Amino acid sequence: MLAVNLALMACLCWGTSQFLAGMKIRVIPAMTLMVLTSMTQLAVFLICAGVRGVPIPRDPNLLFAVLGGAAGVGGLYCLYRGLAVGAVSIVVPVSALCVLLPVTAGLIRGEVPHLFQGLGIVIAICGGVLISLEKNPFKQRRHLARGIVPAIGAALGFGTFFVVMDPAGAVDPLWAATISRVSFLLIILPAVFYKRPVLKVGATHLPVIFVIGILDAAAAFAYTTATTKGMLSLVSVISSLYPVVSVVLAALIFKERLRGLQNAGVGLIVLGVAMISAG
Repeated sequence: MLAVNLALMACLCWGTSQFLAGMKIRVIPAMTLMVLTSMTQLAVFLICAGVRGVPIPRDPNLLFAVLGGAAGVGGLYCLYRGLAVGAVSIVVPVSALCVLLPVTAGLIRGEVPHLFQGLGIVIAICGGVLISLEKNPFKQRRHLARGIVPAIGAALGFGTFFVVMDPAGAVDPLWAATISRVSFLLIILPAVFYKRPVLKVGATHLPVIFVIGILDAAAAFAYTTATTKGMLSLVSVISSLYPVVSVVLAALIFKERLRGLQNAGVGLIVLGVAMISAG
């Protein structure tokens, strides 16, 4: 039960943070938002580590957290690029297909899903296909929705993060999350020096940026801890329900509406991930 509760906490935090990121990414460059939110996350982790007072364990499995930071860079950048050009209610659900990677990893290491979970995987994939299509009003045919390509990239990045943070979290969840965030910043620094993004933003944007960073930090820690309490294939899919939060908030605040098959696509993704979790 603890693993499920932690995974649900990660789901809520990620869903809310990605919705807020969708609001800000249209006025703040993706690189700028990534740097500022990741700095906030690192500050949160370092404060928690300092208060806790436990030294870094000397375990090579913590190196997987470095890979987690690298995967996070790619996934988050793709997500922000997708949110900059596409609808939150399309980009975020497609990124949730990241669940397929940890489920596959679980299968490889002997976690056999029930038939119900297998059906959920198929349904989620079908939902991703449907939601990725939108109709061109001038040409009566369907094409890839805006933001769908970076959303798929985000799914690959987040899926990899889910997988590699499992062995790192088994050593120490807090230090694993902290190391992944240090790795994130070190990897993104060359791009920052090359592109030289404007890191100064208006004071009115700072509260939301800090909230995004804090929510992401809480989600990463909750997920990493959850993997130590339950099966990877279960924890990862529950955490991947975050599109429900983002889509609901987008519908309530942005008044975003999907068309035709896209509505069915969102429903199938949510249903598929829920079936995987319930199995």
